[in-house]
Amino acid sequence: MTISRRDFMKLFGVGVASVLMTGCRFPVVGSCYAPMPPPTSTPSSTLERLRRFWLSFNELARKTTEEADQGATENTFGRQLTTGHRLALDELVASGELTAPVAALVQEAYDAAVYHIWRSNVPITCYEPVQVNYAPISASVLVQQSEILSAAAAGGAIDPATLATAQASIEHDLAYYALSDTGLQTLYDQIMQDIQASGQSAPNFEDLPLELTPDARAAAQFIIDLLSGK
Repeated sequence: MTISRRDFMKLFGVGVASVLMTGCRFPVVGSCYAPMPPPTSTPSSTLERLRRFWLSFNELARKTTEEADQGATENTFGRQLTTGHRLALDELVASGELTAPVAALVQEAYDAAVYHIWRSNVPITCYEPVQVNYAPISASVLVQQSEILSAAAAGGAIDPATLATAQASIEHDLAYYALSDTGLQTLYDQIMQDIQASGQSAPNFEDLPLELTPDARAAAQFIIDLLSGK
């Protein structure tokens, strides 16, 4: 059974029996950013809440391991993180600090990172083996860069080379998340044709020819500024 990335979140975290992925990523649900009442918190406090969500990966890994040892199969804490993160983004959209398309990409990136942390710490295999699937690699790169930026920010000024490397990686990730289902399938089909024609392996994720759209660039910059404490 193949589940598109836009349908996957309907099954997100509901247990091993429901996680049936084949090459999917994490969906952006259009209704997430419908008009909301005016926010009650200031943009600065909302940004701090968002930053804390991005600093919760270690806690998620720890809780996932503990709950798995007790036989749990649901990503309860991860769902709490993604829901709280989305609500904070909703506040920024409602106040005009962020556009809905950019917020949707930021949310998709965060959902992917949370899911990757969860599945990496439970004794199950959630990614069905396929010939081409860059979702796990993309999510792991995003988690790694978020940890590097957060640690660097905690130590004071961030080295420009470190920031440039993180920015390039996160922009590439967001260009990947910005692909539509059709665009993603077209990319995978082309890669498979190239593999069959050349007999070589699939290109590394960082070598994929991805177009950085304005929304993807803005979403990447938002994440970078958030994690670097700007």
